[in-house]
Amino acid sequence: MAGVTAASSLTAALKTQAMPVLQEAVFRNNEVFNLFAHDTMTGGATYNVKMNSGVNDSVSTYTEGQAIGDPGSQTYSTAAWPMAYYKAVAQVTGHARDYLRNDSPEAAFFPQIMLEIQKAMEDCVDLASTDMLSTGTTAPVGIQAIVDDTSDVAGLTRATDTWFASSENAIAGSVLAITDLDIIQQDCMDADNAAKPDLWLTSHKQVRTAAALGWRPTTAFSTPIVRQDTPFGGGIDIGFNPMTMSWAGFPVIPVRDLTNSIWLLLQHDTWRIVTMREWDVVELAKTDDSDKWLITGAFGLACLNPMKNGKVTGA
Repeated sequence: MAGVTAASSLTAALKTQAMPVLQEAVFRNNEVFNLFAHDTMTGGATYNVKMNSGVNDSVSTYTEGQAIGDPGSQTYSTAAWPMAYYKAVAQVTGHARDYLRNDSPEAAFFPQIMLEIQKAMEDCVDLASTDMLSTGTTAPVGIQAIVDDTSDVAGLTRATDTWFASSENAIAGSVLAITDLDIIQQDCMDADNAAKPDLWLTSHKQVRTAAALGWRPTTAFSTPIVRQDTPFGGGIDIGFNPMTMSWAGFPVIPVRDLTNSIWLLLQHDTWRIVTMREWDVVELAKTDDSDKWLITGAFGLACLNPMKNGKVTGA
């Protein structure tokens, strides 16, 4: 075949098309910061929670004429929740600025210089978020270590400070059963823990497991239908919305990056995301023909009363 062909000689001449919007191929978790109430440090290295950990042991019945006995007092302890510092460094060389013409749309498909800072901050948020979902026991402390019956966290030892332990149980069979969730609910709400849980956290995989247990209505008349309007009027059924799932009256919220074999039953008002330093961007001093920015922030996850929360494992 002679002449100009698509395979041979068009490359140098074509102004190839590109979509005007940059497509994300990396998942960055920004869900966790919206889960719980926020608080700000007032000073010091840790977020301290004062705990009434023991009762007055002089409380008793008595008989007529009995000696008054020794006095007692309440017992108090402090849970010290640590903060973790996060950072990222972004750099753009002078040559890159020239090539991009300072993010001019005439020179580049997307504003790369601006995105270097923006995406680096999103990467920091992602790391802080996934740390808060982890099993870490030191800064940063993860939610799976906090909702636990053995992990030592916040400077307290659960072998002796048993009042600081969460309820925890492994599933009884090879797969999750409704009774496994009922048991942890009972354990959290019994007389010792006296919790008022109001939220389940789990993974999208476990939402699918729960649907297989019958949580999702299966008939055409009872299936929760999510409707999406169309430009032509009416709507189409786009399927079941997992965010509408609940068990025992508590909403089930699937969270990405949470270990996919656990269920957490939480009392929402016992949780805080604590800020030591808000996200901050500082331009660094020049040492060459480059611009550098330092992005920093400091955060931690704290629980005011871990014993009011529970965990099911092995699901």
